[in-house]
Amino acid sequence: MYNIHRASKRLKDFDSSIFQDIFRKQQTLTNPIDLSIGLPEGSTPQYIKDAGIRAIQENHTTYTSANGISQLRKAITEKLLHNNKVSVSEEDVTIVPGLTTGLLLTYLAILDPGDEVMIMDPSYPSYHYLVPLAEATLKRVGTLPNFQLNFPAIESNISQKTRIIIINSPNNPTGAIYPKEDLITLAKTAAKHDILIISDEMYESFVYEKEHFSIGSIYPNTLTMNGFSKAYAMTGWRLGYIAGPTEIIKAINQLQQYAVFSSSSIAQYAALEALKQPTQSRESYIKKRSLVINHLSEAGYDIQGSTGAYYTFFKAPHGQTDIEFVNKAADHNLLLLPGCAFSEEEAYVRLSYGGTIDDVQKGLDIITEITKQAK
Repeated sequence: MYNIHRASKRLKDFDSSIFQDIFRKQQTLTNPIDLSIGLPEGSTPQYIKDAGIRAIQENHTTYTSANGISQLRKAITEKLLHNNKVSVSEEDVTIVPGLTTGLLLTYLAILDPGDEVMIMDPSYPSYHYLVPLAEATLKRVGTLPNFQLNFPAIESNISQKTRIIIINSPNNPTGAIYPKEDLITLAKTAAKHDILIISDEMYESFVYEKEHFSIGSIYPNTLTMNGFSKAYAMTGWRLGYIAGPTEIIKAINQLQQYAVFSSSSIAQYAALEALKQPTQSRESYIKKRSLVINHLSEAGYDIQGSTGAYYTFFKAPHGQTDIEFVNKAADHNLLLLPGCAFSEEEAYVRLSYGGTIDDVQKGLDIITEITKQAK
């Protein structure tokens, strides 16, 4: 007999329980120190909120075209050319309601059953969890111990079915940045095999030692993905964009017309105003990054990556699993994320230092304490 209450088979390996558990723990703990979720410091700047309010007052509250308002797409092309040296036309940009939705639309628009998607491990969970929804095959390439691109492993995993390689620099969850020289090598590798690169550059504003480099500036067969959540503290506005080859953007728009219809008009007008001013200052993040690296290093942790974004991905001490360590932290009112949310490895923990420096310091003190107790 058919069970009308069962989930579809495509969800059999789909597991978002780790993040759901974190949100549940937030509700059960009293004033927890939350270094788990990747929220940037502070709220949306007032000038952006004012732009959203004006959009409502001026009745910019109806549907837009599926690919977004022309003014915003034009502003994004100017930003990409000036900041990223990525040259695209207005029609080669599409606005999406958050990059996770944009990634799913991309997968569904261009992948056929059996196509392969290569990701670097560890990586943002949506990269791998959304692949089966397009009936494609996932290939993971490890980046341990230094969280950098492993070219022998990349080459050995490429096949005639490899359609996409996804990179994320600065990286979530490791904070690693891929050097320009390595991205040039990756572009040559992709070109040799005619592979599309998806470059998630959501954290480009959080580069602390060098200049951000966009692979799309040298490799035209790149989809450059970015948004407003982190650089402008607009996580709840749910707005991102994708820029790249015309035919791929057209395919995404075809699907978006029926799957999304349009992104929030209000958020788009607010984002248009956001692009007129600099992103939030990195100074406080640089201070917090130094605090995290120094404190954890003194506590005996080997810190790799952590040169960009606002994450540190460290190994749980004394043979503990990531879940064991995260649960101990929660017992001390500290929220962290287990590495298994991002990786096949089960020994790492992600710490976000996007919050206030006081919370980061309190969280580090708790980590030091539970590390001592584990000896």
